[in-house]
Parts: sequence; C-alpha cells; structure tokens
Amino acid sequence: MFRLLTVSLVLVVFFVSLSAGDNDVRRVAEGISPWLVRIDTIGGLEKVDSEFANEGTSTGLLLDCDGFVLTSAFNFLHDPASILLRFADNSKKVARKVATDRNRMLTLLKVENLDPAFLPEPYVVASKESIRVGAACVAVGTALSGEEPNIATGIVSGKNRIWGKAIQTDAAVGPNNYGGPLLDFEGRVLAILAPLSMTSASLTAGAEMYDAGVGLAVPMEDIQRILPRLKEGKDLFPGTLGIGFKENRTFIGEAILDVVAPDLSAAQAGLQPGDKIVAVDGKRVTSALELSMNILSRYADEEIRLTFQRDGIDKEVVLKIVAPTAPTKTAATEDCDHRAKF
Repeated sequence: MFRLLTVSLVLVVFFVSLSAGDNDVRRVAEGISPWLVRIDTIGGLEKVDSEFANEGTSTGLLLDCDGFVLTSAFNFLHDPASILLRFADNSKKVARKVATDRNRMLTLLKVENLDPAFLPEPYVVASKESIRVGAACVAVGTALSGEEPNIATGIVSGKNRIWGKAIQTDAAVGPNNYGGPLLDFEGRVLAILAPLSMTSASLTAGAEMYDAGVGLAVPMEDIQRILPRLKEGKDLFPGTLGIGFKENRTFIGEAILDVVAPDLSAAQAGLQPGDKIVAVDGKRVTSALELSMNILSRYADEEIRLTFQRDGIDKEVVLKIVAPTAPTKTAATEDCDHRAKF
C-alpha cells in the first residue's frame, strides 16, 4: 500500500512538473513572439557553393524600433531580389539588406517607417557570463507557420564553440529556425541561431550539423559589439595573421609558431617560426587553441597585441588582422597551407 502510494505521488509530481515545463516553454515563446519576424525572399541565384539555393521563408529577430532585423546569412545564400518581412501585427514591409557578417554568418536587414505600437517592453539580452552549460533553453522560429512560432527545447550543451564564436545546444536547430533566437526559461535572448563550421567560411558551411543533432547560435553579447559597424553598412569578414602551428597540434600544443607566411601581418611585424606566443592584449594564453580562438573570433582590419618569447626574452608587437588573400605560391606558403593557419 505504501509503495503504491509512493509511486502514485511520484507520477503526480512528474505530470505536474511536465505541465509546468510546458507552460514555461509557451510563456517564453509568447514573450518573444512580438519581436519575431517572418522573412520571405524571392528570386536570386539558383546555385551557391555548388549547392542549389531556393527562395523561401525564414526567421529574423527585430532588434529595435528603428526597423533593424537580424537573421542568419544562410537565409540569403541566393542573394534574393526581393525581401518581404511580416511582423507580429501582420503588417508587411519590404526590407533591404544592410550588411553581412561573414565571420559569424549573420545578415542585418532594415525596414523604414516601422510603427512600434504593437511592441511590448524590449526583451532582455543575457550576458555570456550568465549563460550556463546544462541550463534549459528554447529555440524559436517562424518558418513553419505564419500563425504561431515553431518551438524546440533543449539545453545549452557547450560554450565557446566554433573558435569561440558560438554556444551549442541540443535543441533542434535547422533552416526552420535559422535567424531566430535561442532563449533561456527566463525569456532572455541568449543568441541567434545560425549554421557555423570549424573548417569552412563558405555561406553553406555548417548546415550539415543539423543532421548531427548539434545546434549552434551566436551570443547576443558578441552581436551587440559589432552591430554599430553593421548598421553603418559595413560587411565584416574573418581575417588572418599568416601564422600556423604544427599539424595536429592546434588543439593540444603550445602556441609555438611553426610557419609564418611571407608578406602577411605576422611576418611584417618580425615574428618567426619558433616564437612562442604567451599573451594576447595583455591576457595570458597557454595553448595554440586559446590563441586560435582569439584570432578567429575577430575581424579583418582589427588590431591585436601579441606578447611572444624568443631566446627567453619577452617581446611585444601590434598586428593588424587582414582579410585572407590568394598570394602567389611559394615553398613557404605551400608549407603553411598544410598546417593550421590563422
């Protein structure tokens, strides 16, 4: 009798918790719904990076009452001829593309004369420091339904993924919600859902992660730092210093340079193979992975200050991260091409 009562109580608690969880998810989705934007794209290229790209529907997040909308660059593979946005009050407006971040694969859109009367208080953006691995999260999109958002739940399963540019979730993330927000159960916006890749910067890279059950999202705190440049219409690109580590040592080795490509920033600053990088902008680094994340999370035209050791002496240089080019092949650049290079 006691055992039966205990089992019954457990089942009651289970169903009450499940019901409360369902209510929490709906509350989170309803809270962000006024800021969600349904994006319809028409026309454009038929093929991108050897893959077919179709016009269609995707998701965006309204950033402010000025009409700026952020979405995933994946949604604009085909460089559409027309962009139509539908807002929570069912109003429709033609948008223009302002700029694209090719490092974090995001696109900023803009509509004019937006009437913000339908919008509630602005949503809260979570700081990166407050995001906890293992915490429950909700991925939201608008591509599957025009009436209400499509929702996927999961946990934050990792931070500082894709060279420090993304957080990871096991919530279902794919074309149906790329460009939509990832939220916690307090309703705070953690990040923007987007496909990203460790090994490629092409527009189509990272979408294959959908089949692996790995979702990625760019933290809103990082996005806020680059928004002023995007709003000015500046496309942002990843960059390089022209340095490389020994093959297979990027993830486990010290930050000791194996190759310094000629005619790029590192060589111009006097760095040489064998130099050991010990600090970035005054903050100590202990591995090639830390250094790589520091470089690859930044953008071309930004400056970076490196402290390195040579012959037991610490030296410091300031370098400019530059957009990758296609230089004439030499023995040194061919060698660098077969190693991790940044």
